[in-house]
Amino acid sequence: MRSLPALMPLLVLLPLLGCPTEEPPDNAGFSGDPDAIISEERPGKRSEVLAVADEGTNTILVFGGNEGPIVNQIPRADYTDETWVFEPGYGWTELDVSGPSKRGRYAAAHDPVNGKAYIFGGRYREPEITGDYDLFRDLWEFDFATRAWNRLDNGSNGGPSGRYYPVSVFDPEAQTLYVYGGATNANALFIEPSQEFWKWTAADGWEELSTSGDAPSERVFYGTTYDSTRNRMILFAGQVGDFQSLAYNDTYALDLATGSWEMLDNGGNGAPYTRMHPAIQYDAPRDRVVLFGGHTDIGDDNDFWELDAAGGSWDELYRGDTVYGGLGCLGNPSEVPASFVDQDLSAPERRHRGMHAVMHDNLWIFGGMHSECSEHLDDTWRYDLLDDSWHELIEARVGESCERRNDDCECLCL
Repeated sequence: MRSLPALMPLLVLLPLLGCPTEEPPDNAGFSGDPDAIISEERPGKRSEVLAVADEGTNTILVFGGNEGPIVNQIPRADYTDETWVFEPGYGWTELDVSGPSKRGRYAAAHDPVNGKAYIFGGRYREPEITGDYDLFRDLWEFDFATRAWNRLDNGSNGGPSGRYYPVSVFDPEAQTLYVYGGATNANALFIEPSQEFWKWTAADGWEELSTSGDAPSERVFYGTTYDSTRNRMILFAGQVGDFQSLAYNDTYALDLATGSWEMLDNGGNGAPYTRMHPAIQYDAPRDRVVLFGGHTDIGDDNDFWELDAAGGSWDELYRGDTVYGGLGCLGNPSEVPASFVDQDLSAPERRHRGMHAVMHDNLWIFGGMHSECSEHLDDTWRYDLLDDSWHELIEARVGESCERRNDDCECLCL
């Protein structure tokens, strides 16, 4: 364990736990030590995952993802169909359940009324082969109370075509799932963004909806979240899909009742830097959207921001690392020098495409991809939304820079 101030509560409290129970706590809500890790289980390194948090059962669901090696910042396919749950105060548990097939880059949403998670779409390809990906269009439901999967739609009854990186939100009052966008190309050499907007209900199935207003330009790799106070989807950033153009940093809201788009921020008023795959979540008690990291135009980041949901203005709460950029180390033009970044070791490693979920006044994160180290991560952290502090719960075994591992390296990661 490295010596970090954020680790001290964990190091001090664990010896006081005595002989831990073998079973996770059976409680609705949570009132224990948020830094306690009793379980000895943990998922392996991975990215291309999403999380769904259910406060009523004190459970965060994480499904699937990609564990493949990363070559020149491009992850190769090695997908999993594992179902894991994280419970604050206990830790990780892998569930022995049958559910969706192996995949990553799916959409996920939460029904807090009935304690359900929904997963739609995604993509898959066998390891060690090239060619087209399989794109999914099936819809699955996870019941937090029974911890069981149920397929709601196999994709043969209309609805959105197969796609990866779609986004979804759930309106609990109307009991309606909404799916927006994504990419519909099976061939990974080019990207076909979609701007389709669909809804699904148990009674009527799928229906494509039209939208109006000031909509975002065609793009992929954006971050979205559900603003439960105003029944709208918030969308931030993204990129056109050519990996050459600069990313965006504008912010939009889609009213789910009317289908009307509104620009909340054009990116020029002190907004976060341009980026892809930002991790954004709605923090209802404080009526704000919080953002962690993502892949900016000069590399991954680990900054933390808030958006005033009512007023639409951004404010940086935690700077994290300062990225300077530049490639080339030890004669290898693709390696990254240690001078690439000035690191804030109190924050998690920079990343994108990992788990992020708001629950119990904390943002919980796991895993993701660290581009500059060309590796996935397998650590678990929480960001305290009350005092704006990071806390490391489970240390990464892979994917971090040399400085974060207390290694003496000439390059950032070697």
